[in-house]
Amino acid sequence: MATLRYAGIGARATPAVVLSDMTVMAAWLARTGWHLSSGGADGADGAFAAGAPAEQRTIWLPWRGYNGHRGPDCRVLSAAAMAACMEIAAPLHPAWERCSPAVRKLHARNAAVLLGGTLDRLVDAVVAFTPEGRVEGGTGMAIRIAEARGIPVLNLGAMPPRAVCERLAEIRRAVHPS
Repeated sequence: MATLRYAGIGARATPAVVLSDMTVMAAWLARTGWHLSSGGADGADGAFAAGAPAEQRTIWLPWRGYNGHRGPDCRVLSAAAMAACMEIAAPLHPAWERCSPAVRKLHARNAAVLLGGTLDRLVDAVVAFTPEGRVEGGTGMAIRIAEARGIPVLNLGAMPPRAVCERLAEIRRAVHPS
């Protein structure tokens, strides 16, 4: 049976109540066999990682030591993989040419979060938070990548946690009917 994978992402300024929901959801998803893919940022990424055991998560870092992350669950993209991620991200960003090299790497690593290190293993769903479900900021980049690839996006800024969990259960049943 294939492991289901989800991207757990969101704004660094995610409200505390939503961060708490994210940690609880990540623990539930881990218990039900889902694997977390995230980007190691403060806020939402950290809340998801706090609920998922290290053996059931992959943290994609834009560079070694980003945000103090290290460990067997952390992955840093090779130069070639980062270049491939940038090719995906650049046309989806409204002002790529104005982004610094570091910001480009932060945006580009979202491609790995959603598509894996070789860009050929899409997550089964994205669980995110942006204010009012808007497509904005770094999380907006990940949402645009997901939408371009047909990956369902479940945004806690527009959906209550229960509805997100129900949709994830539906995805699980569709992939693994009992």
